[in-house]
Amino acid sequence: MLTSKHIIELYQITLSECRSAKLTYLKSADKQHLPEHKRFLNLQATVRNRIYNDLLSILDEKGLKLSELFLQNHNRGEIMISSLATEKQNAFTKAKEKDESIIKYLFKIINVEKNTNTQKKLIRFIDKLKNSFITNQNFEKQTLIHKEEKRVG
Repeated sequence: MLTSKHIIELYQITLSECRSAKLTYLKSADKQHLPEHKRFLNLQATVRNRIYNDLLSILDEKGLKLSELFLQNHNRGEIMISSLATEKQNAFTKAKEKDESIIKYLFKIINVEKNTNTQKKLIRFIDKLKNSFITNQNFEKQTLIHKEEKRVG
């Protein structure tokens, strides 16, 4: 029983990080002026939301239940946080940190997970997030170049 409690805790932490990452991307999208930037960041939020829902599906398949309190609590504190403009970190840095945290916890789940099909799903999530790192870095460079061109122009 202790191991399933430990697994549930790891899933809960990972799910919370997915929620948080999704909110970070959505807040970042709200601050963007160019439609392509908004679309990009909203797409990134959608990817995190999909991972969140897929993790819930894995738990359902395993017959593991999360508490209703966890499922109803949608990080209200984070939703209430003031805009990213007042935070010390830029949106990309914060989003990358959230993604790194999700990856770290996914690896922890893989280490205690016995089911190889579940392990493969978790590895796919990690691959998606790692691919997002590259995409985010390219997008960040484009955004910085666009801002520099705007200042010079």
